[in-house]
Amino acid sequence: MSRVRAILALLTALVLTVGLASSADAAPRKWPKGRITYVDKSLDPDAVKAAVRAWNTSGLNVKFVKVSSTRKARLVIKNTKRVPAGCGTGYGTLGYPGPGRKATVSILHGSDADGQKCAWPGQTLVVAHELGHVLGLEHNSSGCSLMNTSHTNGVAPSLCVGDDIDEVKPGRWRCRLIEKVDLKRAKRIYGGKPRLAETEWCDAIDRIPATGAVTPTQVGGGFTVTVTRAPEPAVPAWLGTWAYGEPGFEVHATPAACTAVPGDDTTQVGLGLWGATPVGGAADEYLQPLPAGPVCLSVWQFDQGYNFALAPTTVLVTGPGARTSARTTDLPPRAASPVAVTRFD
Repeated sequence: MSRVRAILALLTALVLTVGLASSADAAPRKWPKGRITYVDKSLDPDAVKAAVRAWNTSGLNVKFVKVSSTRKARLVIKNTKRVPAGCGTGYGTLGYPGPGRKATVSILHGSDADGQKCAWPGQTLVVAHELGHVLGLEHNSSGCSLMNTSHTNGVAPSLCVGDDIDEVKPGRWRCRLIEKVDLKRAKRIYGGKPRLAETEWCDAIDRIPATGAVTPTQVGGGFTVTVTRAPEPAVPAWLGTWAYGEPGFEVHATPAACTAVPGDDTTQVGLGLWGATPVGGAADEYLQPLPAGPVCLSVWQFDQGYNFALAPTTVLVTGPGARTSARTTDLPPRAASPVAVTRFD
């Protein structure tokens, strides 16, 4: 068997691997001359471009070269409805298919209703994974390996993330697509001087640049903070399908120094939702009594996906007495993010 397809789920992949191991000529073959011409016939050009760039800048002695026609291409990247498990999955030819034969990468083009797994971040993960198959790499269960059998929410390979909803919530993604283990395996085939991308995680959406103005007012033994709603970048429709709820702001209190981080329940003393408050308008949030002495109030604005602003607004106040609770009594609970694990192929 000179050509196989890496398709369906892990069980299928294991069966293929066992079958290949018993055949002298069935191991995935190396592409000759280190040059793979391809044509992109898909409706996901941004994902294809990003996936190709990741492999082409990896330092391996192999390159994907875009051409203008199917006739000139040895690899065809296209959309299909015949994928293993719906949107966010695909399949690709495993290794060099032989003289006169074309390799393929096929993915399902998604819609906004399908969420991040079928928007450009998830599609980039899928295309990069399938290109790994084209190079001859089979599935791998090592940590953040691109060749994991599945991804979670279009954020990262499933074995790269845990159960923390902040790890797998859409709005961020594993932009370092190719890991050390993937490069090591590919180097055995193609040689070169592999190098890891420096940045591991990236924002998949534009973040709020900074939180709006904050004015504290002492009320009896506690404080009320008035927070102005700063402009927020438009949230893409595909993120809306996974949103936690309404946008708003968190308030944190730390003694003297401004050391709080967003999302930390141990320092959070208030959480407000904008509701009908427009951009430029203000909302009030009452805080429980604070410790005596200097206290830093750090306020982080967040969008509907609970993605925090890049910078908080901080103010120093003098607390009049002991804080009775680490949180206000009427904080709305943070909604759980759906966690969808999708097999690549």
